[in-house]
Amino acid sequence: MPDKKQSILLGGLITGLLSTSYLGFINLLCCLGVIAGAMAAVWHYTSTNELTIKTGEGAGMGALAGLVGYFVGNILTLVLMSMGIRHDLAVNEYMLDKFGENMPPEQYDMMLAQIEKPFTVGGWLSENMMTLAISALVIVAMGAIGGAIGAKMFKKGGEEPVADDPLAV
Repeated sequence: MPDKKQSILLGGLITGLLSTSYLGFINLLCCLGVIAGAMAAVWHYTSTNELTIKTGEGAGMGALAGLVGYFVGNILTLVLMSMGIRHDLAVNEYMLDKFGENMPPEQYDMMLAQIEKPFTVGGWLSENMMTLAISALVIVAMGAIGGAIGAKMFKKGGEEPVADDPLAV
């Protein structure tokens, strides 16, 4: 079986780029960026090697592409945030501009404090640990779904391989 690393890295880069800062909003549409990156990994692998893979193999590739994309996306987001490009501030500023006069004073003050708070990588990481852990699980799961879809869509070398075990995926 040919090596999958290059395809998984490609899918991970696509996932990471589509999960970075402002582009990350595409993932609000059922993790579309993650699914697209996972499908790209499977497409690249099946096209390059002219073969068809099992659905489970596609799901595994998609999960790994999602995991790579998770790290790429978070690193790129941290780099952009360190440079002052912060989508979280844009959202808070928009919310204050549109709804600030109707907000309870405590909520208004809290959002204003978030906008004025200086950014540090360590502070951001400590404040977002639970979100990061849950995001990793969701991205890996959605990557697996995208990889499974890709395995069904991108058949290049005949029919899907048949396993010896009738219950195997």
